[in-house]
Amino acid sequence: MSGFMQSLAAAVVALSVPVVVLAAEPAASGSVQAGVQALSDALATKLTADAAHYRRLAVLPFETLDAEAKTKELGRLSSELLASRLASRPGILQVERSRLDAVVGEVQRSERGEVSPQGAASVGKLLGANQVVLGSIATAGPSYVLTARLVDAETGQVLAATDQNISREGLIALSEELVEIRTPGGAALRSTAVPGWGQVYNGDTARGITYMALFGGAAATAIASVVLAKSAEDEYHRNTPDTVSRRQDADEHYDRVNYALIGGGATWLVSIVDAWLTGREVRTVDLPESGGGGAEAAR
Repeated sequence: MSGFMQSLAAAVVALSVPVVVLAAEPAASGSVQAGVQALSDALATKLTADAAHYRRLAVLPFETLDAEAKTKELGRLSSELLASRLASRPGILQVERSRLDAVVGEVQRSERGEVSPQGAASVGKLLGANQVVLGSIATAGPSYVLTARLVDAETGQVLAATDQNISREGLIALSEELVEIRTPGGAALRSTAVPGWGQVYNGDTARGITYMALFGGAAATAIASVVLAKSAEDEYHRNTPDTVSRRQDADEHYDRVNYALIGGGATWLVSIVDAWLTGREVRTVDLPESGGGGAEAAR
């Protein structure tokens, strides 16, 4: 943490403003929930100290400082857990996640990755937030260290900084439970099994239902036509004057079977290709409603 404290001290000198550093002891159990709660308590102390009315808060996705944390979406998960805890506190309103993601993406591109306190202030101003929470997650032996900074959206001043050690095993297990990763390949695979399923997986339910209906209609037509063709063929084989015309009926039904099979096959193939082309990699964090407000964010 010495590197972080040096960077924080340099920011203080540059801005010529006081910074409150909230010392937080690591959670006794090292559990994820206890650690996040400790972060929330430390930040909320400064929030409530300055709040004479409702404060509008934006919690940015945490920066991930190692490959495993990035792969497991632990930065996103950590920020969502913290946002959920802060949202349960009176006097704090949070910026809508979909708006936040779009603005943060623009700021990250302009700052080449990491969002600085000044960048966080820009995010806050664009979203109408009073304060912004920046954070990072890094490996520290058997644990992860979560670091959070509270930034004033008007001045870019770091109002508070705190950190917590969190169980590495617990956070990874929580990620596997709560983080859903959707990919174009997964969408195509699902449409291979059931036409339209890939579109539903991509979030385009209407298109998925359309493919399912078209394929289901083609399959139903093929089955019905086979039954009718077999019936007409059986009547024709009775070889009576009144059943001679049933040969033509049977041929027409068999033709209809072929058309239905071609249509169903085309629908199946188009559904697979469409699921792949319209799919995109989406990582979603779904927190249970009982977890202090609940949250869902997608990138």
